[in-house]
Amino acid sequence: MSNATDQEGDPQDNFVEAREPTEFIMCLILAAAYAGLARYCWEPLKAICTQSHNVSLLVNVEGLFITIAVLAVLVGLRPYLSPCSLQLSKKGIKYRGPYWPQRKTVNWSQVFRLYISPELIVILYHPWESNKGIWPLLIQSVYLADRENIPQAFAKYCPIQSVLLSSPSWTTRLILIVLFTLVVIWILQVLGG
Repeated sequence: MSNATDQEGDPQDNFVEAREPTEFIMCLILAAAYAGLARYCWEPLKAICTQSHNVSLLVNVEGLFITIAVLAVLVGLRPYLSPCSLQLSKKGIKYRGPYWPQRKTVNWSQVFRLYISPELIVILYHPWESNKGIWPLLIQSVYLADRENIPQAFAKYCPIQSVLLSSPSWTTRLILIVLFTLVVIWILQVLGG
C-alpha cells in the first residue's frame, strides 16, 4: 500500500498487485511441459490418424496441449500486462480487476452497502443518482498487495459503515468449486452441440 496525492491534492491509498517472478516462471514451466507433451505425442498420433483416417483425434489432442500451454503463458504474463489496482480517496473508489483492462470508478455518494472480507470486497452501489437500482462491484482483494490494510483504508475514506465478514469455510469453497465446474461443463456441452 502506498499513500499518494493525485494532481488535485486529494490524499489516497493505493493497492497494486504484486508481481511475483516465481509465478511467471512456474507458468512458463507448465507451458513448456505441455508444449513438450504436444511434441512428444505428435508422431504417434500422426501415425494412428493416418491409419484410421481420423484427423480430428490429432487436432483435438494437439490442440488441447497447445491451448493449455498458451493459456499458461498468458496467465503468467497477466500481472505484467494489466495488474490489479485499487485506489481509495475522499471522492470514491477506482478499481481495475485482474481480467479486464478498464478501470471502474464509484463515488462515495453512489455506495449503498459495503461488505469486506479478507478475500473479497462487495460494494453495492447506485449506477446513477436518479436510478434506484443497485449494482454490485466485486473487488478480489486476493490479488492486491497489503490486503490486510484495506479495511483500515475503507474506514478512513468511506462515509458509510462497512460490514466486516470472515473468509468462507472450506465446505463453502468446495461447493462453489463444484458449481463452477458444473457450469463450465454445461457451457462446453452447449458449445459442443
